[in-house]
Amino acid sequence: MYAPVLEILDTLPAVSGHHAVSSETATTVDSGLGATPALSQATPSDWVGTTLDHFRIERPLARGGMGAVFRARDVSLDRTVAIKLLLDELSDSVELHERFAREARAQAKLNSPHVVQIYYVGRTLGPQGKPVSFLAMEYVEGGTLEEYLVRRERVAPEQARQLMLQVTRGLSDAEREGIIHRDIKPGNLLIDRNGTVKIADFGVAKVLREADTSITVEGAVIGSPLYMAPEQALAENLDQRADMYALGATFYHLLTGRPPFQGNSTVAVISQRLTTDPVAMHELAPNVPKKLADVITRLMHKDPAGRYESYRELTDALVAAMPASEQRAGFWVRAAAVAIDVVIAGGAVALFGWVGLLLHLVYVTLAQGLTGQTLGKYLFNLQVRRSDGGKLGLLRSMARTLSSMWLPFLIGFIILLSEGRSALKATLERMQPSELDALQALLTAIVIGNALLTLLYVAGLVLAAFHPQKRAAHDLIVGTEVVYRLPNR
Repeated sequence: MYAPVLEILDTLPAVSGHHAVSSETATTVDSGLGATPALSQATPSDWVGTTLDHFRIERPLARGGMGAVFRARDVSLDRTVAIKLLLDELSDSVELHERFAREARAQAKLNSPHVVQIYYVGRTLGPQGKPVSFLAMEYVEGGTLEEYLVRRERVAPEQARQLMLQVTRGLSDAEREGIIHRDIKPGNLLIDRNGTVKIADFGVAKVLREADTSITVEGAVIGSPLYMAPEQALAENLDQRADMYALGATFYHLLTGRPPFQGNSTVAVISQRLTTDPVAMHELAPNVPKKLADVITRLMHKDPAGRYESYRELTDALVAAMPASEQRAGFWVRAAAVAIDVVIAGGAVALFGWVGLLLHLVYVTLAQGLTGQTLGKYLFNLQVRRSDGGKLGLLRSMARTLSSMWLPFLIGFIILLSEGRSALKATLERMQPSELDALQALLTAIVIGNALLTLLYVAGLVLAAFHPQKRAAHDLIVGTEVVYRLPNR
């Protein structure tokens, strides 16, 4: 049973210690592409300043088992990219070049916000005159989840749940293309400055529907021993449930501060994985809610049949594990918050006319994009956020504001097309106060006008009364949700 394990002892590092990840964590350089070993063989300085096709290399970032990673400039599109080079000593291998190209093809198939995008793959002459394979990919300016382990920190339970949702969506996108990653671990999960998780390094990915499997050696074990599934350690056939196991093991480590299994050697770690169960999460991290702990425990079931059947089922379980203090807000409380914001809008319109309405829309966009709360939402302890738990950001907040007012904009567009600009201008000017002493008439018009706008807004909001996730029409359009932000009990 352990034959496949013994065959890789010469190629995998020993693992032990409180927060051991692998020998890769011993010395690292800061990069947006994950923590990898410091450059120790060929110096990277020879590459700085060189040009590969239309990419100019700027500085080294990291080095992995097969290649080095550099920050570079795509001079044709004037953007920063990351360049991954196959090591000089490996560049003559046709087999490794094909594996390298296969990584690029597999990852380039994925059009997912949670997967690092591949831009280009090429082969050219390096500074030593030898052919070199390289690929250009999205440069993620941020860190990796492995940095928590390096700093001996833990991820907060709710943050972990939201991060797991994002990784699950990325793996689901990969699975739809017939791809399993086979090396999910903290160092391969990047977080950009907006809090979005991106899965990196599909170098050992397996394309399930690919007919040519000549690059994969029969019976070979590939992956990180701290996180790989039992069936992966035994070199058995794998499906998406192997990535599910690695996802559970990764977040077990991030939540408890230690990997599920520890030992003085790789074979000891894998042996424990095959024969014993990890310490229960509530013993190591009692602050982790039971629902979330149950999800991770099921992900790490030794038998793949005991895990989730699909990523859809896993997503539903993670959504159901949302803590009680952060539940989705229903129709009536959202309508009450909107009513307060409408009163504010009415005051702005009363003072400044239609310009006041524009100012109010700007205020709503900035408030929701930066803090997730307008005054109305703040008073009712509500917060709007992306459906994956992250902040809206200004662009998504702007899209949400526009989509929430879809019917007024549609009416204005119809007036513009049917009656022309003059009719539209006349309609807008009715909101502009012509005489400051006609306050009573003005306020009456404002109340009626805002009541109409409120009804038009409610046309989209009313969906929240029936939708199973309490999401309004504009939430579905831009991928947002509104939740209670109550103090923890």
